[in-house]
Amino acid sequence: MPLREFITRMLILLPLLTALSAGRGAAQEPDMAGSRDAAPLTFIDCDNCDMSHIRQEITFVNYVRDPGLAEVHVMITRQGTGGGGRMYSLAFTGRGPFDGVRNTLTFAARATATSAEEREGLTRVLSLGLVPYVARTTLVVQLSLTFDDAGEARPVAAADRWKNWTFEVYGGGNFNVEARQDSWSARYGSYASRVTDDWKVQFRPYFNHNGRTIRRPEEEDVRISQRRHGFDSHLIRSLGPHWGAGLFGSYETTTIDNLDHRVTVAPAIEYSLYPYAQASRRQITLTYRVGYEAADYIEETIYEKTQETLFNQSLNASVRIRQPWGSIFSGLTGSMYLHDASYHRIRANSNLSFRLGRGIALDVGGSYERINDQLALPRGDTSLEDILLQRRRLATSYRGSGSIGLSYTFGSIYSNIVNPRF
Repeated sequence: MPLREFITRMLILLPLLTALSAGRGAAQEPDMAGSRDAAPLTFIDCDNCDMSHIRQEITFVNYVRDPGLAEVHVMITRQGTGGGGRMYSLAFTGRGPFDGVRNTLTFAARATATSAEEREGLTRVLSLGLVPYVARTTLVVQLSLTFDDAGEARPVAAADRWKNWTFEVYGGGNFNVEARQDSWSARYGSYASRVTDDWKVQFRPYFNHNGRTIRRPEEEDVRISQRRHGFDSHLIRSLGPHWGAGLFGSYETTTIDNLDHRVTVAPAIEYSLYPYAQASRRQITLTYRVGYEAADYIEETIYEKTQETLFNQSLNASVRIRQPWGSIFSGLTGSMYLHDASYHRIRANSNLSFRLGRGIALDVGGSYERINDQLALPRGDTSLEDILLQRRRLATSYRGSGSIGLSYTFGSIYSNIVNPRF
């Protein structure tokens, strides 16, 4: 056989030989890989988790890429706590051979915890929650349990000299430099908050500055300076598992919205269809707010006002649901000024994520506002320069946005391997 023909045939057969070799290699893997075949097929449903770390640390389950393939579905949700920390809720749901095996665990991370400490703590609680499922497989003989005994220490009530108050001071900024223009921004402020089972209190002053300089040859430079400062506060009282009442107050001064000063005070009441204890998984609420507003304007408004006192009201309905099949976050808000109902605003927004089948996911989002309450708009024409430099708010009767995405994933169902290179 000529050498050229022999080389040609080998090149044609090379992919087939490679595939056969890979198949034989998979069939001859050591017993350790074979024993892992009995591990529960697990899907971790978490938006803020370090999945590479979880896969490296918890090796007694098989991770799958799609919830429709899972025998164990773990939904992890996160909420902020009063001390500035985070509370994780881990809901375990069994399917197939583990049908009916359910459990919910929690993990609290302090505000002072590093990202590594938070990650380790969450991974530890996750591993404990997976044990009941692994215990129902042949891998149970490889499980062991240890208890970290702290000695003679007894649990005692925590003494909190701060009485649940937490404080934060922050600041930051950035700048960009080019040959023809410079820009910069600065932000700083503070928080003071207290959260208990019965009360939520917060005071938040904030300050924002933005500036830009545009250099024009043989002409005067264009300089823009904007500010947005304010103060937000609320006092919320729990009225049981379904009701809450609150008082909200704010102060704001902002150049882009033509506000020299604006003060608002608004009491509110809220009803939750489901108990607040279920808020991390499902929440449907109805909130009514009525408020007082006093405003001083930088420039005279289109309604020939330099200051005015107003009363307004709003009604908000919101839905937040997160389940193994996907999630729904939707809201509808209507607001109006009491002196004239024609000055009103209707706002709707929604984000939907559905798992339509194995590997198929649909994400749809959108928002729409019907706007007829821009009482602070300044009189006079808006120049093209003001529009391009975003120095003034533009009049509009509506605002909308939307998005849609569809994805399909197929191939190997496993996602156990972690390869951090590059």
